[in-house]
Amino acid sequence: MPFIEWHAEGEAPRGALSLHLVDFAALAGNGRAAWNTAGPIEAMRRARARGAPALALCRGRVSQLPAARRGVWVMLADKSWAGAVECLARALSALEWTREDGYKTVHAWSETRKFTHRNLLAVTGVDETAAKFSAVLRDALSASLMQPAALAVAGAPEKDLRRTIIEAGLHDLQTLAATPMTLDGAMRVDALLGFEWPELD
Repeated sequence: MPFIEWHAEGEAPRGALSLHLVDFAALAGNGRAAWNTAGPIEAMRRARARGAPALALCRGRVSQLPAARRGVWVMLADKSWAGAVECLARALSALEWTREDGYKTVHAWSETRKFTHRNLLAVTGVDETAAKFSAVLRDALSASLMQPAALAVAGAPEKDLRRTIIEAGLHDLQTLAATPMTLDGAMRVDALLGFEWPELD
């Protein structure tokens, strides 16, 4: 993927954006041993305490997420880890895109760093054809129990996105970032939809 350098644990340079892959289904198991999830929670807590930008990408059910957590926790849809990581990276890159410079500054992740200071439960979505994005977003919103607080979309036709936002009543989103093209130039839409989560002790 252009503009992005991937590093395994221990190899990343200081200040790099970290992504924690969390399999809550495996950690909690059938017995729902929620105490097993303490590791990822502590890792995210330490990252925030150090001021290090980090997100958690989670596999499992939303009900398996611990209520007391901080940061941005993204639920994995029916994708492989590799597919989910790439989708998330492309959606987050929309936060960095500008009309003047395109994706030239995405490697700094400056807006994404600010984004990681939020407390959000997020989901990702992909439309491989970029033709049904509006329907996909409307379906996601109709299944939600609360109003979203953040939306980052890469590859959405501007006219379709504007119309969808108006129809869905999303004028007051705290974070809204959209690009007409994806980071890798493919005809695809990658989206991240985030919902506020209270900071609990």
